[in-house]
Amino acid sequence: MRRAALLTALLVVLAGCGGVADVAVTEPPDDPTPAPTDTPTTDVQVIGGDLPFDATTVFERVLNLTGERVDGPVVYVESPAAMERSILDSRRSGFRAALGVEPPPRNSSERLRLAAYAPADGNAVHVNEAILANGTRAEVTVAHEFVHTVQFRNGWQESVWNVDPTFDAGGISYDRRLTYYLVIEGAATYVETRYVRQFVPGMADGDALAAAYANASAYERLNLARYHLGAEYVDERVDSPADLQTVHRNPPESAEQVLHNSTDPVESLTVTTTETGDWTERGRDRQGELFLRIALRTELNRSTAVDAAHGWGEDRRITFERGNRTATAWTLHWDDAENATEFEAAFDRYLEAKATRNGSVWEQTDGPATYRVVEANDETTVVLLGDETFVRAATVNATGENAVDVGVAE
Repeated sequence: MRRAALLTALLVVLAGCGGVADVAVTEPPDDPTPAPTDTPTTDVQVIGGDLPFDATTVFERVLNLTGERVDGPVVYVESPAAMERSILDSRRSGFRAALGVEPPPRNSSERLRLAAYAPADGNAVHVNEAILANGTRAEVTVAHEFVHTVQFRNGWQESVWNVDPTFDAGGISYDRRLTYYLVIEGAATYVETRYVRQFVPGMADGDALAAAYANASAYERLNLARYHLGAEYVDERVDSPADLQTVHRNPPESAEQVLHNSTDPVESLTVTTTETGDWTERGRDRQGELFLRIALRTELNRSTAVDAAHGWGEDRRITFERGNRTATAWTLHWDDAENATEFEAAFDRYLEAKATRNGSVWEQTDGPATYRVVEANDETTVVLLGDETFVRAATVNATGENAVDVGVAE
């Protein structure tokens, strides 16, 4: 099975869910579902078709597992066409392409087909009628979405979304968005696994997901991580599904905290761009440890990639453009000098696998990117990549212990 098709199949099985970090999901602008009442009722109304199981029973099971009491949603049975979504073209950046983290090709046959999703108001669950032929799998998928109903009805997602360390670009960083979905989808997958064990004991649980994650492409891993790694994190944080509120009310601040079940704060890092000549800064973001690990995994074995990304303290990806040319300065700040050295050694092996050295730079073997690595100080590394002119001309200067200036020599 092609990787793109594999991702589609897996996300259909896993539920798909509305609003994901790397896949565009458009929710209906106006949902005619009634608002919740003061006295919760667990009845679930089904509109647009019939389900091969009793939706109210499934919802009440989820409520009993989580120990929560909220109104039942309306379930809408939708046609397959109504559940199709496209891959975000914004994810097709030169930065991602240079690192091997790319979505599948633009192809209508590889559009994502969601199995189900729950809009963030918590009032509804939309189900693809194509999954109903397998009644057991459909039941588990809807149970997963009912966990989102519990999350959204309680407003737990607001606590998770609002936690963000100081971010100089404003708004919510990529790493923070990814962390949000690691919690939201991880919690739903964690409860789903418990649901299967208690109510569908003959059905296989998380082994297929772990295997899929291990064998996926980098882009697929970014999508599957929220289910697989997110569920592992929740499992470490709680003793039972009844403790879910704790994870949401005291959420992680970064993917690093999810990966290591830690409370390590994002470190301080300031990156300035004072003298860039004809190159203009287009945007900046924080990618985070999980993205770094997955990118390294495209050319390195798992243990090497994990070890090289471990010790991440903060990063700032800054994109520059000049006309139709783009380049990136990715500044990575480490917990200590030893972590910085380990990353730089691993990244050298990473480049050996995907590029050819030409003096002070590396030239991508099967693409247009050029790479250069600069050690700004003992704990800070800057990876320059993209347009060759920029990569060769860029200057990097440490202006403080946790401060770097990136420029372009004329």
